Amino acid sequence: MSIARSSVAMASGTIASRVLGVVRAALLASVVGLGASGDAFTVANTLPNVIYLVIAGGVLNSVLVPQLVKAAKNPDGGAEFTNRLLTITISAMLVITVLATALAGVFVTLFANRFAGSTYTLAVSFAVICLPQIFFYGIYALLGQVLNARGRLLAFGWAPAAANVVAIAALVVFPLRYAVQQPPSAWTMDMVWLLAGSSTLSVMVQGAVVVAALWRTGFRYRPVWGFRGVGLRATSTVAGWAFAALLVSQAGYAILTNVLSRATDAGEPASSVQSSAMLIFMLPHSLAALSLITALYPRMSAAIRDGDSRAVRSDYGRGIVLPAAFTIPAMVGWSIVAVPAVTVLFDVSQRQQEATALAAAIMLLGVVPFGVDVLNQRVFYALEDGRTAFRVQLVLTGVATLVNLGALLAAPSLTVPIAAAGLVVSNLTSSSVGAWLVRRRLGLLGGRAIFRTLARILTASLLAGLIAWPATLGAARWLPDTRPGNLLVAAVGGLFFSAAYLLLVYVLQIRPVLDILAPFARRLPVLRSL
Repeated sequence: MSIARSSVAMASGTIASRVLGVVRAALLASVVGLGASGDAFTVANTLPNVIYLVIAGGVLNSVLVPQLVKAAKNPDGGAEFTNRLLTITISAMLVITVLATALAGVFVTLFANRFAGSTYTLAVSFAVICLPQIFFYGIYALLGQVLNARGRLLAFGWAPAAANVVAIAALVVFPLRYAVQQPPSAWTMDMVWLLAGSSTLSVMVQGAVVVAALWRTGFRYRPVWGFRGVGLRATSTVAGWAFAALLVSQAGYAILTNVLSRATDAGEPASSVQSSAMLIFMLPHSLAALSLITALYPRMSAAIRDGDSRAVRSDYGRGIVLPAAFTIPAMVGWSIVAVPAVTVLFDVSQRQQEATALAAAIMLLGVVPFGVDVLNQRVFYALEDGRTAFRVQLVLTGVATLVNLGALLAAPSLTVPIAAAGLVVSNLTSSSVGAWLVRRRLGLLGGRAIFRTLARILTASLLAGLIAWPATLGAARWLPDTRPGNLLVAAVGGLFFSAAYLLLVYVLQIRPVLDILAPFARRLPVLRSL
């Protein structure tokens, strides 16, 4: 599968999953409400995500692909390495899942010590059923990376959407059988099993999708026990550094949470605004940068395995420029439709809407270096240099933490904008340091050509913004200031901006963007001329 097709497969799955996720969240709110029962389920259903991510999430997603690609050169095509790795990892995930489930009450107390009485009992009941998700998250991530190493991303990208479909079906059935928005004391075990059980079933389906996809590639798993003889030492060393980097990242996040809590205690909606702005920031990154880098990762790992530094440098440039063809326009386009878009996305006060729009606009200034950071990390892991990836993480977290702590000296109303600026500054710093270290390992990266292309993309985006801005203002003047009206305003601004950007891409002949559009030109007549 080509890079364009692979990235589109990931991005389309992400879009479908996000849309279905919004539907799922709305239905969940209608079933459990926003009171004590809703809090109990939220905590219980979040526990498996948190435990999985802390223990293995970052390691599995970052480290395995280059090791699997490297093992593919073995006489058996990497079968023994892959089977041994699967056996060890699946066994470890199973043990962790059993222990976590047995300690469900302890984890609920750690994450929600305010729960008491029937609320605590309900949360523990939910948690006992939800915590087995840890194992199936591990299956999805582990087998997903095996698929990624084989260049098969379609199932990996669409599996979360399938999970959301299962959860939505159960949430539709729930009101047909039981009363909704009940207090914790009114929940029966049948109700608990339907809600929590369907959530766990959805994660099982997510894992089953990648199992079926891997089966279709011809791979057949057979247990292989033991650690010696197939080169797992390199994997464990890199995984150790990846885990250390994850701990540093989580420590920085804990500091940010406390800084935001200080502003929230002072009456500012800091935590909710930061969370909403981060969702907006992550969307273009997930759709463009992460999808493209995920598709490039196996190619870069194979080139490093084969000692082809020229191919690695070429893909490194693609990993910067191709995502930027979408993230830079997203950054500029957001500044045009920010206020009406936030009004549509979040049903909160006008003050929170304006704060969210501003915070997201600041964060999006760092969306390109954020993607470069991810790319640098993948290169270091492909080089089996986890130590350098850890050091770059120290730079990223250190700079962000200094800026976040500086927010304690400012007015509470400035906390979120300062934290957003900290995200931008820290990613600019760490991506620059990381790129310099990559250059030391691989040689010249074609920086001038990359910057010239980025400058042309930025120029096209700014000019498109100047064209779309009057249309957006005009639509805002004529349409009512309601949620449907703001949706139309955002749509008008987005359509004008997108059309102008595509036209300017053609006029300025921004070749990387035209190359991305090429696969669609055969299907969309309007793009054939490009």
